[in-house]
Amino acid sequence: MSPALRHARLLLAVLGAVALLAAAEPPAPLIREAAGRSRAGEEAYLSGRAGEAVSALAEAERLYRAAGDLPGAIRADVNLALAQRGAADAAAAQATAQRARELLPAAVQQARERPDGTGEVAELAVMTAWLEALLALDRGEGAPAAGLLEKLPGALPSGSPWPGRVETLRAELDLNRRQWAAAVAHARAGQAASAAARDRAEEARALRLAGAAEMGLGKWGAARADLLAAVRLEESLGGGARMAGDLAQLATIAGQLGDPAGARLYAARAQAITAARAR
Repeated sequence: MSPALRHARLLLAVLGAVALLAAAEPPAPLIREAAGRSRAGEEAYLSGRAGEAVSALAEAERLYRAAGDLPGAIRADVNLALAQRGAADAAAAQATAQRARELLPAAVQQARERPDGTGEVAELAVMTAWLEALLALDRGEGAPAAGLLEKLPGALPSGSPWPGRVETLRAELDLNRRQWAAAVAHARAGQAASAAARDRAEEARALRLAGAAEMGLGKWGAARADLLAAVRLEESLGGGARMAGDLAQLATIAGQLGDPAGARLYAARAQAITAARAR
């Protein structure tokens, strides 16, 4: 395997962090408590505290169901599965995805009964299929994952984060197939859609995926620009673990660009973050 391919494959190890869905502030007391737990889980997840995120999001999911808000419970289940995935508990993530799939028809019925619920119905269908595709890709089942993405509904509400998330997942599928140019194109589409939706964590993920694909193509300068942009976004989010992975890759890129001093500095920054998080 060429050095470029090895570097691109190495970067895939840090691509797993997917942003959660921020909860809105609803009026009902029980749902307000669920939204608070959701926000706490999101903050813990983005900070790399997957165990705390799982605990908070599991309670949020229970509260949404207890309040009778099944679409809210579906969103919480998707977030919970992502947190469980971040905690390296694939079995729990799969079980949560299964629960969301079983709850989906009733949640869709409830969403359809709400005023202007058409967009919410489409989002529920997309987010559950997207989660299934993501977990399939984790299991190495690229073809089923691609098939799930091909069947997604196209009409989503303005400002929805899901167009960006779908494009970045398509980019990751391309990376797994070593289709570097296609991965760059899908990552760029995901970056633009995520920026428009103000989904900074997913925008950073799209940049990271573009950088991985550009490393595969040997386009070290472009990869450096994308990973630097991802680092700036992760810095604003406090995503130390993801930032450390990006910095380690920037060290590799600096070496490829004939900048050994820069490589050492990037490696030192990555090591400082990793050492602090290990305590």
